[in-house]
Amino acid sequence: MLFPTFTFILVFLPITIIVYYLLAPKSSQIARLWLIGASLVFYSWFNWSYFFILAGSIAMNRIFSIYLEKRKSKTVFILGIFANLLLLGYFKYYDFFIENINYLFNTSWTLKNILLPLGISFFTFQQISYLQQVYERTLEKHYSLSTYSLFVCFFPQLIAGPIVLPDEMMSQFDKEENYKPNSINIATGLYVFAIGMAKKILLADFFAEIADKGFANISTNFFDSWICALSYMFQIYFDFSGYCDMAIGIALLFNIKLPVNFDAPYKSENITVFWRRWHITLGRFLMSSIYIPLGGNRKGNFRTYCNLIITFFISGLWHGASWLFVLWGMLHGAGLVIHRVWSKHFNFSMPAILGRIITFLFVLIAWVPFRAQNLTQVKNLYKGMFLPQSWSIPKFDLDSFLLFITGFIVICCLPSVSKVTEKFRPTIVNFIITATLITVSMFFFVKYSPFIYFNF
Repeated sequence: MLFPTFTFILVFLPITIIVYYLLAPKSSQIARLWLIGASLVFYSWFNWSYFFILAGSIAMNRIFSIYLEKRKSKTVFILGIFANLLLLGYFKYYDFFIENINYLFNTSWTLKNILLPLGISFFTFQQISYLQQVYERTLEKHYSLSTYSLFVCFFPQLIAGPIVLPDEMMSQFDKEENYKPNSINIATGLYVFAIGMAKKILLADFFAEIADKGFANISTNFFDSWICALSYMFQIYFDFSGYCDMAIGIALLFNIKLPVNFDAPYKSENITVFWRRWHITLGRFLMSSIYIPLGGNRKGNFRTYCNLIITFFISGLWHGASWLFVLWGMLHGAGLVIHRVWSKHFNFSMPAILGRIITFLFVLIAWVPFRAQNLTQVKNLYKGMFLPQSWSIPKFDLDSFLLFITGFIVICCLPSVSKVTEKFRPTIVNFIITATLITVSMFFFVKYSPFIYFNF
């Protein structure tokens, strides 16, 4: 089931909320079980077999965690991590692995064309973080099976994040006051949801049309190439940040506060700041689970640079079973290394505006292999951007021009979700904004395209 659909907005969400708050006064445990059931229905709506994958993953990790709670065993912890990675690896990387084996050794192993379960990377990472905290004895308390299950399958963030840490969500499910309707949270949640849906439907999906046409017929014209690259840069931002905004908004309807995943990343003054603002929850997971265990920046400059490259190699591979994603990750890893070297060895303070322009252009260029289907597309688009064969100005399209202007304005001026929720007041004006954005967005559901991060 998808957020921007009539089924979700007019049927699933209102029924889930109403029944949840009707059950809550009788028993918070029953209310949690209802929400777990609703979340499993939400997930299974895409494909009924997903239910068994998610339920099996929850059961497996719960068994590991119970054992680790009773006895701190490094062997069991490693086995738990391996089991999660094996599950993720089978569904996400089996065909990729076999393709490369066939290429390297001229074999003919058969591909299985495995359908990737939605959100498997997200709920796997969350459960790995739970096992890690259980093993390290850093959890605030012992949580019940229902609380743990809801932590994993809570439908607002199940499919594409944010990637939440155990205590920051599970502790909220154990608070009795969160089982009572809160008018401020409901109004704020609907407002944030409306903004997120508008980002997705009214911006991302229109940029997607331009980007899809551009990548389908890559031009060697300078302007066409840059418009194509910019379109995808805007599409992926509004698509993913829109989803996360909707997730945060829906969670607030249940008095649950999810972490913010974006904080004006395209206004970053350098690539290090960009990665503190883009997909924040993935970044902190990679830092805590890969970069820091490798040694972080504690073992000298060379090891620090190697650790960054390794971390972003894994980040690229996490995004998809393709060497193009790895190339994207390595570009960002190299960018972080260059920034560190620059900051350490060059006593030159770059003007903020120049830093923002350079970072924006670097991120734009790096998005090309992330979107491209093969290296030929990457090469041809870069050729059009930097060694164009034509400089003719494309036919003027007022709608596209206004779309880009709107995109720039929203990116530069719209505050982050955290600031929106802090300052929000349930006024008539905000009610009109919420109703207008939801209504207008619903008129364009017919144009809806799947969220990009559903592929990861």
